[in-house]
Amino acid sequence: MENRSALRTELDNFLSSKSAVIDTITREFRDGTSARALANSVAQAFSRDQVVQYLGAVALHDSARSALKRADLGAAADTSVTGIDAPREARLNIAVDPAETPDYADLPGRIRAALRDSHLTLALAHGFPTDKDAQITNDFIDEVLLDGEPVRIVKATPAT
Repeated sequence: MENRSALRTELDNFLSSKSAVIDTITREFRDGTSARALANSVAQAFSRDQVVQYLGAVALHDSARSALKRADLGAAADTSVTGIDAPREARLNIAVDPAETPDYADLPGRIRAALRDSHLTLALAHGFPTDKDAQITNDFIDEVLLDGEPVRIVKATPAT
């Protein structure tokens, strides 16, 4: 029983330290340190790709948050980052009650318009269950969003 208690204590300490390192990485990135420099600094703890992908999600999150605030949609949608462990995504979900929001069905379009100005768009979250024959369109993603599921924030690809 004593060994289990010691293991639990060490595990708690490890997870707390890991969280503190991730918070520091995020803060330094937001303060202007490059993703490459941060990845090199924490190479003993995390792989380069892991850090770069995580910070890419942080950048998408921050851009989307700013775009939503500019469009006066900051209270209508929540944004988050899944974390440094896979899938390392920036996500968005609707944060208002459908019963209390008269234009609830219009929110996905308004959100997309706000994100478009920052060259961002929405996609299904990795691992979202779909039929193999499902057509993944903007309308389908909007339905997922209106159903209360989080969706991914991604860079928009220019039309060719």
